[in-house]
Amino acid sequence: MYVGTNYHPHDWPRERWPEDIRLMKESGFNLVRLGHLCWDSFELSEGNYNFGWFDEVMDLFAEAGFKVVLDIATRPAPTWLHKKYPAIQLADRNRNPLLAVHRYMEDVGNPTFQEYAYRFAETLTKRYAGHPALHAFGLCNEVGSGIPTFSHEARDRYVQWLRAKYGSVEELNVAWAAQRWSRKLNSFEDAEFPVAGEINGAPERMLDMRRFFSDEQLGYLYGLSEIVRKNAPQARETTNHWGENPVLGFDYLKGYHQIFDLPGIGFYPGVNPEDRNALFGACLHMNHRISEKDEPIWCLEFQTGSFGAYAPPKGVLRMYAYLSLLFRSEAICAWTWRSMLGGEEQYLFGLLDHDGLPGRKLDEFRQFAHEMEKLKAIGLPYLPKPEVALAYSFESFKVSENQKGYYKTTYMNQVMQTFQALGEDNVDCNVVNLRQIEKDYKLLLVPGHCIMDEASAQTIRDFVAAGGAVIMTAYSAKVDEHNTVFGTTMPGRLSDVFGIRANAFERPVYHYSDSNEGGLQKQKMNIRRETPQVKFNDNIIDFPIDYYEVLEPSTAEVLATFTNLDTELPAVSVNAYGNGKAVYVAVPAHIELMQALLNHFYTELDVQKGPETPRGVTARQVGDSVLYVNTTSSEQHIPLTVSGRGKLTGRVYETMLQLDPYGVEVIVGEETNHGD
Repeated sequence: MYVGTNYHPHDWPRERWPEDIRLMKESGFNLVRLGHLCWDSFELSEGNYNFGWFDEVMDLFAEAGFKVVLDIATRPAPTWLHKKYPAIQLADRNRNPLLAVHRYMEDVGNPTFQEYAYRFAETLTKRYAGHPALHAFGLCNEVGSGIPTFSHEARDRYVQWLRAKYGSVEELNVAWAAQRWSRKLNSFEDAEFPVAGEINGAPERMLDMRRFFSDEQLGYLYGLSEIVRKNAPQARETTNHWGENPVLGFDYLKGYHQIFDLPGIGFYPGVNPEDRNALFGACLHMNHRISEKDEPIWCLEFQTGSFGAYAPPKGVLRMYAYLSLLFRSEAICAWTWRSMLGGEEQYLFGLLDHDGLPGRKLDEFRQFAHEMEKLKAIGLPYLPKPEVALAYSFESFKVSENQKGYYKTTYMNQVMQTFQALGEDNVDCNVVNLRQIEKDYKLLLVPGHCIMDEASAQTIRDFVAAGGAVIMTAYSAKVDEHNTVFGTTMPGRLSDVFGIRANAFERPVYHYSDSNEGGLQKQKMNIRRETPQVKFNDNIIDFPIDYYEVLEPSTAEVLATFTNLDTELPAVSVNAYGNGKAVYVAVPAHIELMQALLNHFYTELDVQKGPETPRGVTARQVGDSVLYVNTTSSEQHIPLTVSGRGKLTGRVYETMLQLDPYGVEVIVGEETNHGD
């Protein structure tokens, strides 16, 4: 287990370096991340390198016994590179150049940028490949963050990408439904980015544009990874990329096996743990980065403060660290060591205050680091073998964001509601690429997967036929791989597997569209036309339903119904297909309904639930111990089935564990504890 921090020696006087390292060592740290965000501190001008200062830093950390994650700092690009080659700059939606006034304003797909970035990566990796402190190279910082570029040069690359993907302009016209609105292309050179000012083009074209940007990000990361593997084969490679970024991002699951060795992440749940969506969204992203690798994850950045917020409430940083352990973390690396005096993160507060003195946050990290020594024997990092798979789709995320007039419950909201339903029962899951699942699972969850390409449909078909159970929710399987709506019975490509027709839908609330149909201004009105409820196993599940699909079972049976309507309608159907079952939920995923369905199928499929806890307490069985984390600001009481001793407190717990607000404990059964 590793605990440490991000350190920026180029920000601080040389005489301060030994003092910082001494304080880190006294705090129990054994890991440091270095080198990020400072390309021009290494290469002062083109070909003019200065590594002497950094050699000294690496040697100091080696002498202190630290492991170093050395970032290949190719973003942001230096000012001298922007000035010499303005073509690497971004352009807005009207193709106006954007000056590099902020970080991440370089076009990573630009060949000139890549030439210089890869040259720097070659030099850096060769120099430090054999350094005794080096553990891993980081593949740059937060690739996927930033904004897309619409420059003339990027557009030319996009045309070549389309040519390679479709082969002929006739195929492209079919894929883009170009007969609509007189938008046929006569050659690939007619293709443009489907944006102009604030206007977006047709959905098929918007999806391909997003795929192009994604492939360029993946291609750039692959190039960095190849350099590391060539020059430092003994080192690991990792990165705190931002594939999930809502503005740019990329399809991580498409290329993670080829690019990423050690999963990494920036863990930023925010400073308000009451925001459950943010808190567990950070945990979901950890699972996404791990996917189906049998690897722990490294929190290469770990939130200590925020812009204008000194810290979370007392005890929360330690709680966050323990929570991350339950989602397979092996390393906690604070962002950042010292609060910066200037630049774009001037008031994003670190472990040390602006004057270089420790605050209460270092105490929490120090406590956590020393507690890791107590927990060496329990079997960390936690590496479960989940029986449940949760499908994730970058493309469905982008489609639902682009077509908000229809997908009014966003894709990510459905994924989060499903993930939190699993969390309430402390059930682990792997986040999987529906196009190709690698491991065996009993239950596959497909929330709001609006795109249903042939490979994904075949995965679901084969999974159910082989004896698995699939639960798919509303808004799923609406469009094909081109983002064109299916002209067949929905769910597209899978209506026989689910044994239903799901083409019609109702909106129980007043529908407002940004499209000004007929030239008449429409008003937003707070009107509810119906108040449907879900009846499942003689229980009424009551939550706000703003959209439901009208299911027409063919071979499927009704598992749950809508009540409080003029007539009862199927709310959940289940169809026997092959040796398994296909379950369709007529509403977007909601935590209460999903938890009820999951508990039904846990029993039926013999899926093992985790330790029983009250809401807000997350727990996992780690070897012979149970690790409990109270994520709430309230004291929590957890009944115990067997007595045990707390490894963190030394207390004996007979029948009840009491956890303070944001408290943690590791319980070892009495029999296991003898002689400990």
